[in-house]
Amino acid sequence: MTFTFAAAVAWDPQGNKPVKNVSFQAYATSDTGFTTPLAITDTFGNPIVGNILNSGSQGVFPQFNQATNASVVVTDPTHTYAWTWNCVPTDAATANFINTPTTATSAAVYAHAAAITLALGAN
Repeated sequence: MTFTFAAAVAWDPQGNKPVKNVSFQAYATSDTGFTTPLAITDTFGNPIVGNILNSGSQGVFPQFNQATNASVVVTDPTHTYAWTWNCVPTDAATANFINTPTTATSAAVYAHAAAITLALGAN
């Protein structure tokens, strides 16, 4: 299975600004010593060179994929910054959640669908 991580701002909470032009790598959440960077790919499945995410001139990481971890820690070489990211839910996971009759989301989705159906039927 491949896990997708959405593009995000590399944010410095102390400086209250984006972290620009810094290289980062992703690690398993269990790799607390940051010893083994995870292999990551772009959205087309192409390996990202050196498994490096660069925050760029705007301080934004690109979207990326990782094959084995649904959560990763992204950190710079000096570990000044470290963020734990969770993957974007898959369509199947979202569908399963919405179709679970006991969830509030399920009720909201069904109510919205019913309202749309009524509105379309009234025309």
